Amino acid sequence: MSTFAVEPSRFSNRQWIRLLLLCTAILFEGMSLSSINVQLAHLQRDIVLREDQLSLVSSVFFIAYAGLLLVSGRCADQWGSRRMFMSGIALFGLGSLGSGLAEDAAQLIASRALQGVGAAINAPASFALIVAEFPAGPARNRAIGIFSAMGAVGFSSGLALGGFFTAWFGWRSAFYLYVPLSVLVLAAAPFLLGDSDRFVKGRIAWLQALVVTSGLVMVVYAISRFESARPFVAFTIGVAGAFLVGAFFLIQARVHDPLIPLPLLADSRVMGASVALAGAFAAVTGAMFSTAISIQNDYGYSPSDAGLIFLPQGLAVGLLSTHAARLADRRSPIQVLLFGLVVVASGQVLYVLSAAIGYADRLLPGVLLVGAGIAAAYPAAVMLASAAAGPDEQGVVSGILVTSQQFGSAFGAPVATLSGTLLLSARGGENLAGLWSCVGLAMLTVVISAILLTVRPPPVTGVS
Repeated sequence: MSTFAVEPSRFSNRQWIRLLLLCTAILFEGMSLSSINVQLAHLQRDIVLREDQLSLVSSVFFIAYAGLLLVSGRCADQWGSRRMFMSGIALFGLGSLGSGLAEDAAQLIASRALQGVGAAINAPASFALIVAEFPAGPARNRAIGIFSAMGAVGFSSGLALGGFFTAWFGWRSAFYLYVPLSVLVLAAAPFLLGDSDRFVKGRIAWLQALVVTSGLVMVVYAISRFESARPFVAFTIGVAGAFLVGAFFLIQARVHDPLIPLPLLADSRVMGASVALAGAFAAVTGAMFSTAISIQNDYGYSPSDAGLIFLPQGLAVGLLSTHAARLADRRSPIQVLLFGLVVVASGQVLYVLSAAIGYADRLLPGVLLVGAGIAAAYPAAVMLASAAAGPDEQGVVSGILVTSQQFGSAFGAPVATLSGTLLLSARGGENLAGLWSCVGLAMLTVVISAILLTVRPPPVTGVS
């Protein structure tokens, strides 16, 4: 502990290397989520894909990722975080190799799903390893800020690197890129992360895991497919999935050794942080979707150019997250989280105003505000939830948070599309109506999060 006596947030060289190694989990996830958007048009020229198959190539990664997060977080707590981290990186690398080698739709979709499984396994494990590596207080909060920023860096760099490799070396090269990177991480992990894994007494309740994973996968699949030609089928699958998720929580309340401790989920810090991330990312994703569609249809931007317009948003998150984490440590994670949500909502309003008067030269302030808001809200939410969990629950709480974030992201585009259709604006059309719905969602998130975190305040105001 003496290492942190003078400068509590200063890292040793070895800690920096370990942290950057662990950040590869969320870096790879962000890159894979964004780069596929600039690969689709090119890969469709080589592989014959129906429209529904093309959509599934993009969404199957997310379906596997979001569906498995809760279970993989529990596995990390019980089987060892380092072991799960390395397993996830290995599966992600294999999925990337399979995607690059794919010759038909089935191979490509299966390999993308394997990428998602790998990302779902290593994300909670990497977070748990960070919590174990850095002591509570400024050091851990700074590490969490850097970890949060890496997701935005990955998303932004995925657009740029994915577009570069696809344009110059073909769409397969954008998948192959992850293979040597995964090998390097696997080679370094045993030496840098040590051998601190231990098995926690107990076993994974596989029936419970099957119920919740099946339910989450069905719900996410239904959301991603709702705009297909058969919305009734998607709706039916979604209802069945929601029933399974509800049954899972009823089981958790009755069993002696639950997969997810309900007292942890009911803690106001965990609940408030989860609602904040779900609502914020739903609003941001929906607004980005509506804006990207509009600037392509109305202003003639290409898909890659449309993606690059949002690059400053990711850069803002990357540059400001560590500073926001320090601010949350000095003041209060609750205050910083709510401030971040208000900034996100303000950025959403600027999205609407820019839509009404032209995108090209007026969208940047909104993009930067949204990025700054996410930079403040994300690490503060992680700090709040982490403070509510014990050492053997960090993987679970990480799974809860990332699942909330991903479900919010999944709802964003459908919410914007449906509201644009149902609340058609005479002045701006469907996209403007969709943007207004995202503003409303962002403001509602501020109100609900404030109620959860202030009406029923948590036992502490900072990370303990």
